[in-house]
Amino acid sequence: MRGICILFAVLIAGGTGLAANFAAQGRAEGTGWFWSKELYAQWQFFDLAWAGEHLVFALTLETRGWVTPPPPMLGAFLIFSSFGSPSRTQSVLLRRVAEQGPLVRYFGQAVLARRDVGFGSYLVVTLRVRSEAEVGVHAQALSLVSTSPTLVGAAGMGGPFVPAPSHPSSYVGLPGSSSSFGQDAEGMASLSIRECVGPEDAPYLAPGTYRAELGWAGPGSDVDSRDWFRVNLNPGQRLELRLATPRPVLLRLIDPVGQEVGRLEGQGELGLVYEAQRRGAYLVCIAIGEAWPLFPYTVEIVIRR
Repeated sequence: MRGICILFAVLIAGGTGLAANFAAQGRAEGTGWFWSKELYAQWQFFDLAWAGEHLVFALTLETRGWVTPPPPMLGAFLIFSSFGSPSRTQSVLLRRVAEQGPLVRYFGQAVLARRDVGFGSYLVVTLRVRSEAEVGVHAQALSLVSTSPTLVGAAGMGGPFVPAPSHPSSYVGLPGSSSSFGQDAEGMASLSIRECVGPEDAPYLAPGTYRAELGWAGPGSDVDSRDWFRVNLNPGQRLELRLATPRPVLLRLIDPVGQEVGRLEGQGELGLVYEAQRRGAYLVCIAIGEAWPLFPYTVEIVIRR
């Protein structure tokens, strides 16, 4: 007989040698998996004093029992907390990466800066997921994969930076559902990205939050399928791009010699971090692959030394 219970275990996370306590609440199975349509899980990480300024976490979840076709993206929330510091919530869009029989696997990444939580050697990571299908988690579903994110978001795997919205249930697990992106964009950003012909005409942008639009405005207008802009970087500077979009987009980062050094694809709240290796102007392209009705998005540019 299967029942509802909470499991505590000890594991080695991501091969980093960090011991983490694990707890989960859901329908337990003998294989170590816990299943629920409203999933809760928690990991406790220790001995993080040696870690750098950024931590990169990888999250893998299984799903089963979809009544409708499994969506390409699955929404989740990770809540980071430590002693004596306010918690930080990040929304994560997990990409569908594999299907085997009734099981559908989703994968994503999240980036945490030490300054965001102010943690020392101890960190608690809490996972919350709500879905129309059962979501499965086990002790090794979350792992610490890196402590120096030279590039986060390669091969379409991105980690979010923007805090979760005040009403997360409006879109968790339902990419493409209605949300308040347009209202949020107008409230957040006072700057806009100038329209340009192409990369050769791309404007230079300073750090800040910018609002722009992509898509089809209606009869008699062409589809605005991509936006371009440039940022100047010196070697060693870290560029952070934080993107909030209600529709799927592709973000590309191109270095001064024309080589693509970063790529991010998805919708929702996404982020990319890149540490510059060359001095000069880096091109950023944000594009859509379908002729969506005109929609707003915001992009925040942060440059750190």
